[in-house]
Formats: sequence, C-alpha cells, structure tokens
Amino acid sequence: MGGLSNCFGYLCVTLKIMALISSLVGLGIPYWYQGDATESTGVSGTVKTTIREGLWKKCTVLEYTSTTSTFCAGNEVTTVINVIRWLVFIAAGVLGIGVLAAGAAHMEKNSTAFIVAAIHGFISAVVHTVATALYATVVKDDIGFETKHLYIGWGMIVLSMILTLLASVLALILARMVKSTKVESQGQE
Repeated sequence: MGGLSNCFGYLCVTLKIMALISSLVGLGIPYWYQGDATESTGVSGTVKTTIREGLWKKCTVLEYTSTTSTFCAGNEVTTVINVIRWLVFIAAGVLGIGVLAAGAAHMEKNSTAFIVAAIHGFISAVVHTVATALYATVVKDDIGFETKHLYIGWGMIVLSMILTLLASVLALILARMVKSTKVESQGQE
C-alpha cells in the first residue's frame, strides 16, 4: 500500500473521530432550538427574552440593558424526546465501533475491517438522520416551527452525519484499494 492509501486511512479515522465528537457534543448541549427573541418593557427597562432548548434542558435567556441572566430547568421528557436521546446515543455508540474498526483496518491493512467500519458508519448516519428529522418535524411542529430556529446542537448532529458518510465512503474506497493491492502482490509471487 502506498502513501496515498496511508493518507486516506488517517483521514478516514480522523473523520470518524470528528464525527463521534460532534455527535457527543450535539447530544449534550442544550441548544437544539432557539426561538425568536421577544421584547417587553417594564419597570426595570427593556427585556429581551429568548428560549433555547435541547434534549436535556430548556433555558430562558433574559437580556436587560446592562446584564444577561439565564435560567435553565430540566426539559419535559416526552416519549419523542426520549426516543431522540436514545437514537443519538446509539448512533454515537455505533460510530465509536466504526472508529475502532477503521483504526484496526488502517493498522492491519484489512479490507474486511474497512467494510465493517463503512457499514457501522452508514448505520450511524441513518440513525442520526432519523433523530434530526424526528426532532425537526415532530417535536417542534406544535410551536410554529421554522428551520431558522434549528440551533447548534441540531447542527452538530447533522455535521456528525455528514462526516460519518464521508468517512464511510472513504472506508469503502480503502477496502477496494487494500483488496486490489493484495491481489497484485499475490500475483507477483
């Protein structure tokens, strides 16, 4: 195997690790949704209120003229939110297995391990897609949802999905490269 396949191998593992990190960050931060800011005037001046919501908690941000206060509370755990939490958790776990398979494949130059890494990546991407679509359509339908309200946590999951797909396609290419290199080396013997 040449230098190009080594670079592709490192890139594949790096993309999968980046996807895993963005998936875990997206799962943990309370910023999947950000509502429009509303302004009200009271005795203490103008107050701008913004709602931010994630899978674990809901935060209200109050911006006064000179200060900002944030109040967070646990999110209402509906069945749909619980399903989305578990989908992202499972996708991250499957992606973690894919990272290990890609690393082993790269170290051992094993085409079967690259195929396993690709399959795990595709499964993870599908589960991430279901979770993001479910959140975007079902959870926020009741409050006049618009795509402009999707926020960084949701975006991190989409980023993870894209990186996973790229790494999985790259793993399939590497499986093909490894297999053709082994066939050529066996033919020369």
